[in-house]
Amino acid sequence: MLVKNSFIQTVKNYMNKNVPKLYIDNTIRDAVEIFRKDKIMILPVMDKKNSFIGIMTPSSIFKAFSENASIDENMLPFIIKDAVTVNENDNLTKVRLFLKQKKVGQAVVLSDDNQVAGVLDTKNIIQAYQSKYESLGNSLESLFQHMQTGIMALDHNGTILITNHAAESLCNLSKEQSIGFHYTEVLPQLTNISSGDLTVIDIQLHRISIKDKRLLITYKSLSNESNDWGGIILIQDLTDYEQIANELEITKKLERTLQTVLDTTYDGYIVINQSGIIEMFNDAACEFVRKTKNDLVGHPVTRIIPEIKLEEALAQGFQSEKLEAMIIGKHRCFIQKTPIYKEKQLVGAIAKIIYKDLNKWKNVVKILNDLEKEVSFYRGELSLIGGKPFDLDDILTQNEEMGRIKHFARQSATGFSNVLLLGDSGTGKELFARGIHNASNRTGKFIKINCAAIPEELWESEFFGYADGAFTGAKRGGKPGKFELANNGTLFLDEIGDMPISMQVKLLRVLQEREFERVGGNDTIRVNVRIIAATNKDLKQMVANNEFREDLYYRLNVIVINIPPLKDRSEDIPILTKSITKKFSHLMGLGEVNITEGAMKLLSLHTWPGNVRELENAIERAMNCIRTDIIDIEHLPEYIQKTKGIRNLDSPPHLESTTQEVSQEVLISDFYKNNIDKAEKDAIDLALKQTGGNRTAAAKLLGISRSQFYKKFKKSNSN
Repeated sequence: MLVKNSFIQTVKNYMNKNVPKLYIDNTIRDAVEIFRKDKIMILPVMDKKNSFIGIMTPSSIFKAFSENASIDENMLPFIIKDAVTVNENDNLTKVRLFLKQKKVGQAVVLSDDNQVAGVLDTKNIIQAYQSKYESLGNSLESLFQHMQTGIMALDHNGTILITNHAAESLCNLSKEQSIGFHYTEVLPQLTNISSGDLTVIDIQLHRISIKDKRLLITYKSLSNESNDWGGIILIQDLTDYEQIANELEITKKLERTLQTVLDTTYDGYIVINQSGIIEMFNDAACEFVRKTKNDLVGHPVTRIIPEIKLEEALAQGFQSEKLEAMIIGKHRCFIQKTPIYKEKQLVGAIAKIIYKDLNKWKNVVKILNDLEKEVSFYRGELSLIGGKPFDLDDILTQNEEMGRIKHFARQSATGFSNVLLLGDSGTGKELFARGIHNASNRTGKFIKINCAAIPEELWESEFFGYADGAFTGAKRGGKPGKFELANNGTLFLDEIGDMPISMQVKLLRVLQEREFERVGGNDTIRVNVRIIAATNKDLKQMVANNEFREDLYYRLNVIVINIPPLKDRSEDIPILTKSITKKFSHLMGLGEVNITEGAMKLLSLHTWPGNVRELENAIERAMNCIRTDIIDIEHLPEYIQKTKGIRNLDSPPHLESTTQEVSQEVLISDFYKNNIDKAEKDAIDLALKQTGGNRTAAAKLLGISRSQFYKKFKKSNSN
């Protein structure tokens, strides 16, 4: 009997469970009848207590007949008593090796109480391994497509067989533009490896540029003596690595700055982690406790300085504002204890020990507080690199109606009913769709399809996919459609009002039947997909005009969410403006950028027909115009600068005075605006001349980031 094992592929999962049995009073005829009826190769034999005693096989029958036994004789003398058995909880991999060692193809499966649970044969084992390998293959395919590194797989002739999503994005191409082509046709910059033997080389290639992207290309051979497969091209975006390197350097510099400040201050500092172990300190703290650094790091603070009771700062609700006066040894001192939080989680505490020149403690506190703010800022910046799934709470608003809409969207997220998002262009319908999907319990993907961007002849294949050989040029093996990709997930139908009537009929059928066939295929595919549709059109009016099917409208019109335009929630403009400014500051490497009161007033007066998307465009344009860290009126688009300030006839009197102030500011800025482009062009030309045409050095000379330099350079040459 094999030892039980916790491996997920156990005998119990794959054995034949409902197998017939023989008992000690059965005849040879009984065994023959069962073998003939059930087409099996092994029959367990039980005693009167229903305990397993052996097996009967076709060879046992032949043996009985060879000994001239009567078919109505008791079969007990001919059973195999030392039969091979396994336990239902045994590891299937070990069972396979066990059966191979015993040179048998099947075994009786027993439970822990020696009862027959079933029969295991070679077919069961093959099915188990097939399931395992299929799961592994699916996992590898998912991993391949979700890797951030771009990958192109080549055969030994250099023909591209596979590309992942990252490669398509980095190289600005689609699968149709890459698969089946030679890699030099897709990436002509790589002709320097075409003369080599792709089955043996392993080349670190030079950097290349594709539409302003700086990429690092590496070729890795995957062939060996027994498998002439080819290799893979790995594509990495150097911009990301440079940004990460800069962020890490900033963090290291900040840590060195913090340690230097701590070491040069008169006061002692001791930092502990959430377990009360000392992790950081300064020279003044060593002097205070009269111990070396080796005596402090890694030791509990309760053993080094038990009098200050720093572990109290790790308790919930601890107040860190007050100073405590105490005598430790021969020193009179003040102690301030402060908890340390990271993303609202308590990670440690810091003790400040003031015992030298107590009159200067306020200056030291100011320095430390400024540093703590800087650390908090850079931690926030670094957290943006990792990213996170979009949540409904990420939709910023101070508007009561918008708050109720977000609450209703979260309530409906866990259901299965279809959702219809209505609202003007740029109001954030896709953000609501993603937020609803991420707040649901659906395990599948969020798949988006823009109904206004698909040619009419491609509608059916995009939605339902196509089978192998469905039409000339079809991908070998076929291609899944959006419904298939969104199985157990969410299908977001953006611009649903632009869907042709012919496709509306087919969409309605899938929503009703939850099944479809691929184009050119005969197999029925069942799916579990939740539909979220969005449009800025009046579907009711379209139904009345026979432009949209009424039955489809009522199928989609289950949960309706109307998203208000930005003009109806003007109180959100300041908070959205600050958030967008912070986002572009991070993307452009500008640090903290602020906006003047006059510019904010002007933004609040605009009616924003393009809603949040228009606001983002206006802020992005302004960020490209500033030379300092301030966005003022002259940096805003001209059409916004000309805003009259009349949102409606009921505008309060204070808005009129505000409008006058803004208009005056616009007039004052005209001279600056008319001359800034020429000044920037002259500065860029002079910097390039002094650096011999080196743009990176020119950007450094001007004191701006490289991305800013390229944008300004491109702008100056286009004028």
